[in-house]
Amino acid sequence: MRNSQVFELDKATGSDDPMGKGVTLPKWLVIAACIIFVGGMVAVGLCVYYLAPPPPGSEVTTDTTSTVTETTTQTDMTTTTLRPPGDINYRLPRHFSPILYTVRLLPIIEEGNFTIFGDVTIDMVCNENTNHIVLHINDMDVHQETIKVSGEGLEGMMVHHTSFDQITQFFTIHLSGELKAGMQLSLSMSYLAKLNDILGGFYRSSYFDVNGNRRYIATTQFQPTDARRAFPCFDEPNFKARFAITLGRKKDMTSISNMPINRTVPHENMPDYEWDIYEESVPMSTYLVAFVISDFVKNPAPNAGETEVAVWSRPGAEEQTRYATNITSTVLEYFEEFFQIPYPLPKQDMIAIPDFGAGAMENWGLITYRETAVLYQPGVSSAQNKQRVAVVIAHELAHQWFGNLVTTDWWDLLWLNEGFATYLEFKGVDRVEPEMKMEQQYLNDAIHYVMQLDGLNSSHPMIMPANNPDEINELFDPIAYEKSGSVLRMMEDFLGLEVLKEGLTNYLNNRTYDTATADVLWEFLGDTATKYSVDLNGLTVKDILDTWSLQKNFPVVKVERNPENYTEITVSQKRFISAQFEGAEEYYWHVPLTFIQDFSNNSSLKRRWLSNSSEPAVYTDIIDEPNSWIICNHKVFGYYRVDYDEINWDLIQVQLQTNHTKIDVMNRAQIVDDALNLASADYLNQTYKRAMDLTSYLKNEFDWLPWETADNNFDRLRNLLSGTEAGALLNDHIRSLALHLYELYDFNEDPMDKHLDLFLRTIAVRIACGTNFAPCVEKAKENFINWSADPDNAELISPNLKPTITCTAMREGDVKEFDFLVRRYNSTNVAAEKDQLLSAMMCTDDIILLRRLLEWSITDGSPIRKQDAVFVYRGMATNQIGKTLALGFIQDNWEQIASYTGGYLTATEWIQSVSRYYNKQSELDELIRLKEEKAPQLGTVRTLDQAIEQVTANVQWLEKHYQTIHNWLRNNSGNPVKN
Repeated sequence: MRNSQVFELDKATGSDDPMGKGVTLPKWLVIAACIIFVGGMVAVGLCVYYLAPPPPGSEVTTDTTSTVTETTTQTDMTTTTLRPPGDINYRLPRHFSPILYTVRLLPIIEEGNFTIFGDVTIDMVCNENTNHIVLHINDMDVHQETIKVSGEGLEGMMVHHTSFDQITQFFTIHLSGELKAGMQLSLSMSYLAKLNDILGGFYRSSYFDVNGNRRYIATTQFQPTDARRAFPCFDEPNFKARFAITLGRKKDMTSISNMPINRTVPHENMPDYEWDIYEESVPMSTYLVAFVISDFVKNPAPNAGETEVAVWSRPGAEEQTRYATNITSTVLEYFEEFFQIPYPLPKQDMIAIPDFGAGAMENWGLITYRETAVLYQPGVSSAQNKQRVAVVIAHELAHQWFGNLVTTDWWDLLWLNEGFATYLEFKGVDRVEPEMKMEQQYLNDAIHYVMQLDGLNSSHPMIMPANNPDEINELFDPIAYEKSGSVLRMMEDFLGLEVLKEGLTNYLNNRTYDTATADVLWEFLGDTATKYSVDLNGLTVKDILDTWSLQKNFPVVKVERNPENYTEITVSQKRFISAQFEGAEEYYWHVPLTFIQDFSNNSSLKRRWLSNSSEPAVYTDIIDEPNSWIICNHKVFGYYRVDYDEINWDLIQVQLQTNHTKIDVMNRAQIVDDALNLASADYLNQTYKRAMDLTSYLKNEFDWLPWETADNNFDRLRNLLSGTEAGALLNDHIRSLALHLYELYDFNEDPMDKHLDLFLRTIAVRIACGTNFAPCVEKAKENFINWSADPDNAELISPNLKPTITCTAMREGDVKEFDFLVRRYNSTNVAAEKDQLLSAMMCTDDIILLRRLLEWSITDGSPIRKQDAVFVYRGMATNQIGKTLALGFIQDNWEQIASYTGGYLTATEWIQSVSRYYNKQSELDELIRLKEEKAPQLGTVRTLDQAIEQVTANVQWLEKHYQTIHNWLRNNSGNPVKN
């Protein structure tokens, strides 16, 4: 996934009569019965929906006591017992292994009656003697009288009673006798569930057609623990099984699932409905099952090769699928080459879902996407939007092997899935879009990005225990994605790409259709490394990778030249923490070191290993040119920061000022990022004096990567210093550094511009307007006025500059500009443009308008879709007024947020988003108080801990560094360009 369930089933498979009845009735009687049945069914559905008590697990509860409901079928008695919280085991017992699920679902997709009628039969094998069956359900009502257990030797076996644990979501079927190990049996039942609107399980989404009518679809999002909302199941990744899906739908709609449709037959009682019966799937985990019922349009990919590829979209968005259909087959073929394993399914559908909480989901054979992650409209969508589509498609296709073909044994190893998909997504995009230079982009998008989170003491290791659903969901963070991908990229560098590829192929072939642990992967990679005599300093792959996957954070590598013998260097390591504190535990890593003095000569590249110890290493054969700089971490393959002695920093600084191109562009970006972050965390001598001196070379920099790195760091400084004298001086300084870029690029795009040229122009204009450079502000307002007079004319405004233009106009404007943005937001057919416009709305400083956005974020039917609510809080973080309003709003609407989004975890994620630039002690105190008050309701508090630590670091940073930065800016900013 990309850091976002009926009538009783018959087991007959060979008949076109899925009910297996074979009864012939007079035509008039059938018609009459159908009319009565459909009317009755709708009435029953409405009654169930509005009058029935909530199904088990549907309530939002604040009680940490586990509720167990027991139902005795014979007497229809229900008793409820309570047990103390204690240590709750959320893992299913291993009594059974599922073999085949036969699932039939009929969702009623109609306003006021979003009901799912479901039947499931699970063929399984008994692993040990037991008299009960435990599986998962959530938010459904199982019809007790339909529960049946059958199989050879099980005649007379009855269901004695059932029980349900609301906390663990365990549904236990207590039997009248004992099942013996080795028995094969079938468990079947019927149930009623909700077609919910919380973007999880089997849920409803909607869009408005060209006539303004609201149209509903039914879709799924099961990862990590929501298949149990669609059908009773063993909802853990290592319970793999095959799936035989049957979906009921209206005749004017279509359905898609993981596998192709085998046949379609009429519904036996409802003349407007049909059953789509799907081919049986390959073995897979429950979280990868998917199905969608919609009126969407299928857009086949040209030249798809042996695998049929298609992208589905709502009517009216067909043209926006063209880019995705053009690149998907090529990326798919690339991964077949990379893994040396053919894609195992006959087809690959992809579908753009209007309401989707994640970026995308790798369901096998049916990848579901947020619209912005798969739809691209030239002239309206930006170059960044186009790149996002390519990256997300590559990420999800990589999962078809790493995650789907071989699955992690449990969620504590989520990084094996997401880390590999993140690492490989850039390689997949390189195949279809080499001009995007994804190797460079990986540095900012992954490494520098995740180091901000992983620099916190409240970070966590790549391998992280997780038991309850909240803890599992919290694992889907940058550590699982970007850090893990960065560590794997580092492993590619010290193993060699071909060695890594062969080891991965051997691993995947060995564990096909099965699950695995990290140790299994390390074994295969280690064997391949041994085969090719890779120098690992006497270590195993496991020895090395355990230090990176089992420990949080990362090292600062200190490289010090001997002042009396410049050819001798001492290298040591220290744990990086963004806010240092007494008593911090030290960690050590096996660090693959690279050194270079001449980027034009690859033979000057030296490799060494630094052991996981506090003991420094001394090298006398690294430096070839005693009076020249040396740079550690060639092209930033290593996941660590680098600090130097003062002599080497001086040499690097001189080189940057005289001819910065002598240093590779990736290492120039590394130097900028390392210097500013080492200064922030008090690792760097002279702290910000050194860091700001180094970045002054940017006035001569014309490459995108160092500027993107600097801009990200400057944004953080500007937000922390906002409203201060130093903040105003910093704006002047940044503007003076970037003026040469603005003068070169201005607002005028050239059709011949390369991809990164478009990005660099965006930075130039963003900095100029964001620092209130008058010519830029006036030009942005002029562009906005022209476009707002004719908003459908795409030639009037560049999609790449639209975020800056609309934000500037909103910052300088009032309710008039806001109302236009809202109208355009509601009318545009392009989801990517909606994101841009929503972001621009949050540039206002009008309290009434900001409150309106906050209210819309938790209101059904408002302009802001539920999936996009998080963007409101991310945007508020950089708005001085908005970030204060937002925290109070979350506190005042805590219960409503939980009800609206399906849980309290979302509220904590919003708090983390909005508070990242808080820098006052009063704001920190409020977060601490909020955590103390809300902790009893939460399954995990790590997200709040990270927010509190970040704000603590901000408060300390301002106390320590404000005066230093203020003094430097006052003395060294030269003659800043004024408004």
